[in-house]
Amino acid sequence: MGKLIRYYNQNRVGIWIVILIFAFIILIIQTLNGLTKEQIEQENANSEANKNITNQVDYTKESRTLVSGDEVPEIYQKDFGKILENFLTYCKNHEPEKAYDLLSNDCKEILYPTEESFTEQYYKPKFSTEKVYDFQSWTAKGPYVYLVKIYNNTLATGKGSSGTYIQDYVSVALEGETYKINVNGFVGIRHFNAEGKKDDVSITIKSAEVHMDYSIATVVVRNYSERDILLDSRKDAGSIYVLDTNGAKSEALLYENLDEDLKVEARNQKELKIKFSNSYQSKSNIAEYVFSDVQILGYPQEITVEV
Repeated sequence: MGKLIRYYNQNRVGIWIVILIFAFIILIIQTLNGLTKEQIEQENANSEANKNITNQVDYTKESRTLVSGDEVPEIYQKDFGKILENFLTYCKNHEPEKAYDLLSNDCKEILYPTEESFTEQYYKPKFSTEKVYDFQSWTAKGPYVYLVKIYNNTLATGKGSSGTYIQDYVSVALEGETYKINVNGFVGIRHFNAEGKKDDVSITIKSAEVHMDYSIATVVVRNYSERDILLDSRKDAGSIYVLDTNGAKSEALLYENLDEDLKVEARNQKELKIKFSNSYQSKSNIAEYVFSDVQILGYPQEITVEV
């Protein structure tokens, strides 16, 4: 103990200098930690402020349709614009998992059943590099469709703009009390469960997947006869078609079906999908499906299904 006291007395000035230096260093570290915490809190506050700015946008300009000049009803403009903005922002900020949560159940079922499939097939081809975007209403009646354009972010890449962009049609769907979206030109699913019958054959249209450029009907054919039937002989390319409420005719694209798909054995039934060439129009809806060349016992029959 005596040696320690003697050492302290002989070196107390140096000892106190070292103590003061350590105290000063600790004070600096605590001050820097406080500044870092304050900076993080400020950045979070700015992020929330940016979200609030997004919430305040009324999207009136984006709600004027490119096709007719009409407008999406005012009561929907903010909600539709907000969910589109959120979806595209998540994609732009490389958060595909959050963007995936905004897809409708129908869109997930038909196009992207898993988050991985959405990431690989939609997000990566469109948003793997830095992007900017804009969107504009395409139809002013439900289902409401918006045209989305995705551009390279020239400020981020330092490259000049070529004026090119990736185009997508995105529609808004009400799911319960929440708005969700459909992407990649998918508009939604219409459920019919409508039946047409003649003699020993009945045809039921269960539903139709509606896309911007085509639709796909789920068809159930029931054969009550003792002979096999053909839904179509393929002699006339336009013998299966759909009519909309404006009387426009769209033919079935039967080249996507095998011959075996169109055959239904005696006392049996078959479910199949048939693609039609109709383009989506907000002012018209599918009215009826016509099968004008159903073959039973070698005699053609026509069966119409009103939906």
